[in-house]
Amino acid sequence: MLVTLWRHGEAALSSPDSQRQLTEAGAQHIEATLGLYRSLCQQLGLSMPTLCTHSPYARTQQTASLIVSELGLSDIVSQDLLAPGKIDYISGHYLSEQSRHQLVVGHQPYLSQLIDVWCDTSPHTRVSPGGFAIIELTAPCRGGGELLHHAPEGYLS
Repeated sequence: MLVTLWRHGEAALSSPDSQRQLTEAGAQHIEATLGLYRSLCQQLGLSMPTLCTHSPYARTQQTASLIVSELGLSDIVSQDLLAPGKIDYISGHYLSEQSRHQLVVGHQPYLSQLIDVWCDTSPHTRVSPGGFAIIELTAPCRGGGELLHHAPEGYLS
């Protein structure tokens, strides 16, 4: 299974944290990064995601909506297991076995931890707002994946 881990775009500061909205610059960065993502998938011969799962927080919902709209995905799911503070991201209980390529929109430091554990990389792989990683995942466990591409900053103009 392919898994794209995508960090939400830049969000405004506000309270409560769950209601923080994307900034205009954050939305523009996601839209620009989608061109890079589409090109990379084509260059690597990867199918586009068929399912998007995201944290229930506002900024991840907005990021997921932008991505789903641009990529023409019909299947989008909010998943409480991806909210900050949940303790079991690594098990991948939010992944669907029916999807050949799943997009997961989430938060730091959790996405970096997934890359580090699933791909058995050096610690502290960074994913900035709007950045993403594409993983070939055999099993959601330590060393169960191969990092195919890492764009920690997304698209940089």
